[in-house]
Amino acid sequence: MVIIPEKVLEAFNDPKSVKVLTSVETGGQPHVIVCGSISALDAETVVVGEILMKKTSSNLERHRKAAVLVLIDRISYVIHVKVKKRIAEGPVLDNMNHVLAGMGLRAHAVWAFEPLAVYDQSASQSAGIKLA
Repeated sequence: MVIIPEKVLEAFNDPKSVKVLTSVETGGQPHVIVCGSISALDAETVVVGEILMKKTSSNLERHRKAAVLVLIDRISYVIHVKVKKRIAEGPVLDNMNHVLAGMGLRAHAVWAFEPLAVYDQSASQSAGIKLA
């Protein structure tokens, strides 16, 4: 089991960060989207709201693996993840939609992921170092 380091959790939950989700299309082509709704629920779970993710959701259903990148200035981390489950009702979705309502958005579901590996991708000598 991979535990997301505290500094990476802080970056993912910082509202100033930019977050990107990469899934894989049939044929192996990467599919990349910016997702403001990506956050870390805890050190073992990353979530993203399914808002405008038709192609990405299809990719996640089919391939079950993805990568999530967070950037704040020159600091950057990537987490390789696998799908735990798609949550279409309940408190996790309700909490996500409560946050999204302030942005005028609504998620149809929440994708929950288990971390497989965490890497530092910062613009520094630490780029590429495996953190977990």
